Amino acid sequence: MITKIFKRTSALVLIAAFTLQSCQDSFVNLAPEFTLDAVNNPSNMGQLEQVLDGAYANFRANDYYGSGSGTGAGLAIMPDVLSDNLYETIQTLANSRDMSNFQFQQNTAQITNIYNAGYKVISVANIVLRDVDKFTTPANKKTANRIKGQAHAIRAMAHFDLFRYFAENYDRNSTTTLALNYSKTFEISSDAKPVRLSNKVYYDEMFADINAAQTLLADVDKNVNQGFAVIRPKMGLAAVHLLKARVSLYAGLYADAIAAATAGIAIAPALVNNQTTFNGMYSEAAAGEIIWNVQFDAGQSGPSFLAFFATNNRSYFRPALEIATIAGTTGLIRSNDIRYGAYFANVNRTTEVPQALALTKYRGKGGVSNGNANFIAMKTAELYLIRAEAYARSSSPQDALAMRDLNAVRTARISGYVNEDLTGATLVNAIADERRREFVGEGHRFFDLKRTSRTLQRGSTCGIPAQSPVDKCSLTPTSREWTFPITETLTNANPNLVQNPSWK
Repeated sequence: MITKIFKRTSALVLIAAFTLQSCQDSFVNLAPEFTLDAVNNPSNMGQLEQVLDGAYANFRANDYYGSGSGTGAGLAIMPDVLSDNLYETIQTLANSRDMSNFQFQQNTAQITNIYNAGYKVISVANIVLRDVDKFTTPANKKTANRIKGQAHAIRAMAHFDLFRYFAENYDRNSTTTLALNYSKTFEISSDAKPVRLSNKVYYDEMFADINAAQTLLADVDKNVNQGFAVIRPKMGLAAVHLLKARVSLYAGLYADAIAAATAGIAIAPALVNNQTTFNGMYSEAAAGEIIWNVQFDAGQSGPSFLAFFATNNRSYFRPALEIATIAGTTGLIRSNDIRYGAYFANVNRTTEVPQALALTKYRGKGGVSNGNANFIAMKTAELYLIRAEAYARSSSPQDALAMRDLNAVRTARISGYVNEDLTGATLVNAIADERRREFVGEGHRFFDLKRTSRTLQRGSTCGIPAQSPVDKCSLTPTSREWTFPITETLTNANPNLVQNPSWK
């Protein structure tokens, strides 16, 4: 089910356009060949695959992975804004300031927008899953598996992204902690008022979708990204393994995380160890180790405007000095690291923090600085870092195996790196630092801190400039701001969406 507020505004225009692939490097055409609303249903498998493309298109929404006019990017840049990775500069126009300063409330529209963006993706996936069996025959069974498997993966992915924001903790077995509604049907009735499920039931539903996707995508007519040279705009089997590993890590199911990551590594691209290819992953010049990217074609904006507004060279949020500096000799990412050249640039230097770089990894494609870049939602390095952390956090830690994976990532990224041999808490902290290096601006840091119950402590740039208050430089593990409230807009539409206890 979907919430009443969403139905009122979007029911008849839920899917504006579903389109066919037109060429190797273009995923969604600007001129749709098939449109669908809540009244007109797909009438064959071909149209249903176009509906599936529409689900992928909805990941581009400004409050999902997209960003427009210096705001949005709910699952792309926002988790870095909320954390200790980025700080607000004097160039901002107060976009997302309430979010970065932990001043969001139950009437904050951006939270409602993130909620609705997630369920919009889910709703389209539910249409595919509702109709796919109608058109399945023995002759097209593998085609149906490919379409159905992706829909299950998409539905699990979107539910997980919402869960990360709205659940107060990630306890796999909690029957009292509230997640959200797990939507498995497409309905347009305003009478539908779904309830929030417990963490346990919600996890059960996510893993059921992931396992279904894994089974289906292992028996398909063709690779889901067949024909694409330098992009991976669809979720294939490697993406499903990564998603399972990611969810299992959050759930504390370390053996499952290790198994899923190992299965993913076996079929994923190799780690990239050279600057040109690594840069190309972010400028659509090379596929590199991309497992799944959210595709933004010409005229479809991109993920970066909340951090770097490429069209007028403004940096609304910049990397903290603890991440990297202009000198390239301090911070987690230094100039001998291929991530340094791919992620940052010394542009439009600031006066308040003159050592600060700009986060320009999503500047654009083909040398054009217009913010039209793809968002890399999954890449091979994550599989290694998930497995490393799961090894290190297991009830019987396997530090040597964890160190092997951590060294593999560092060797690929850092010129002249010499393998280390760490153990215990030192190793766990090193893996956390490596995740911070690898995923800056990729939607992980806030959730990594939340799931490990760490105190968020912002560094030397906190409080500079004045609009970034010094009393917002830390967040203890018990602070309510780790969890989004259910907004008044949502509860007014659906009273069954009870509020999180910390926000009552």
